[in-house]
Amino acid sequence: MRTMNNKNSSGTESRKTDARKKNGIKAVKIERSKESRRKFKGRSSIVARISSFYVNMFATWFLVSLAFILFFIVGFNVLRADYETRPYVDELKSDKYSTEELRDYINRLEAVKVTLRDYNNTIIASSLPEYYDLDHYGFISVDAANRRVYFSYPIEIFKDDGIYRINIFYNITFLIAELLVTGAVLIFLFIISVLVIYIRGSYLTRKAFAVIDELIMKANNISSQNLNLRLNVSESSDELVEFALTFNRMMDRIENAYQKQNQFVSDASHELRTPIAIIQGYARMLERWGKDDKEILQEAITAINKEAKAMQDLVEKLLFIARNDKDTLVLVKEKVNMSELMNELVRDTHMLDTRQEITSHIEPGIFVTGDRDRIKQALRIFVDNAIKYTPPDGKITLRLYREEGYAVSVVKDTGMGIPEDALPKIFDRFYRVDDARDREKGGSGLGLAIARIIVLRHGGRIKVASKPGKGSRFSIYWPMEV
Repeated sequence: MRTMNNKNSSGTESRKTDARKKNGIKAVKIERSKESRRKFKGRSSIVARISSFYVNMFATWFLVSLAFILFFIVGFNVLRADYETRPYVDELKSDKYSTEELRDYINRLEAVKVTLRDYNNTIIASSLPEYYDLDHYGFISVDAANRRVYFSYPIEIFKDDGIYRINIFYNITFLIAELLVTGAVLIFLFIISVLVIYIRGSYLTRKAFAVIDELIMKANNISSQNLNLRLNVSESSDELVEFALTFNRMMDRIENAYQKQNQFVSDASHELRTPIAIIQGYARMLERWGKDDKEILQEAITAINKEAKAMQDLVEKLLFIARNDKDTLVLVKEKVNMSELMNELVRDTHMLDTRQEITSHIEPGIFVTGDRDRIKQALRIFVDNAIKYTPPDGKITLRLYREEGYAVSVVKDTGMGIPEDALPKIFDRFYRVDDARDREKGGSGLGLAIARIIVLRHGGRIKVASKPGKGSRFSIYWPMEV
């Protein structure tokens, strides 16, 4: 029974734990959903904003224009009415009429609609026969029987027998109808225009920004497997074309860099594979026969040391290039006596066991600003290549001279030369003009790439002239100290 209770308790606890986990996952999903909704609410379509901007701008100017038109219509009618009634109003306000004469004058008046009221507000004279059907609403009077609307304003006049009030009536029925018709037509045109502007504007704006929609779609789909995606600019002819071209150029650079990186990794792996395989081969040979055979033991040790040194050299070159790519390569620049450095390089070259003829022409007193060790490393690479590819009876010449603010180091040989089609590629990483021959000579294809990095880091440049079977000439231009 106790065991059963323990099992039931364990099962209950397990179900509770599962329920808590599910509730926790559900809560996380709900929170993420809320967060995504908040982010979505915070966003707005640029197409909708542009369309709304133009609609709002049109509506504002339309309402201003409508108010101006209505004000013009009302003002014109007011001025016309005042112009037509001004002589009669002046006549009524004059003192040449007695009360009776004024009443007779108003009753006979036809050009202007006027009523005369006494101090009890009783109409005692009128040129408006239908005055008894008028309903007064302040300054507005409505003649329902004749479907007319009048605007009236009072004028007080003083006579010997008391104060009287003259009401001047203006028929504004046509004006109201004109305002209503004009307003209705303008509002109708406004609605149609807004719809056209919004629909057509949204369409044109979305069409204009189609390149951005395409950019979003393709940017979301870009991966290392499809870096060849580009924006279509054949149907665009506005400012966004440059935006699309900039994106395409950026993708070209990314794709080229990625391909170079892949090629770099592939070449590095390939270069490391050979010494590793040799070391593994000698290790197996040692395991089988090296314990008893001293000759095999010594041969294996020598070969392993040689390949390990080659691997170390390759790794150091790869690290140098990687630091340059990451922009962490540090140059300790100082005043460098290039004449002394070139003479030192000539002496070092003579110390090597070479059978080529080494000559030099070094101009004294030439100084540059740079990292002495790196400059010597770059020049050593050019010299080593000259020695490597020049036959024993060949000639290698080292020169140093000034030319237009530059210290020019020249390494010239009479070796095998470089084919013309290979000249643009010789500074590429792992590139070899003759792959099989370079492997025999122990080259990794990184030397000239490293030399070029050093020269460019010092603000210099390299000129190459070569002819197959005749030799090569490398001219390195170092900016001189100012």
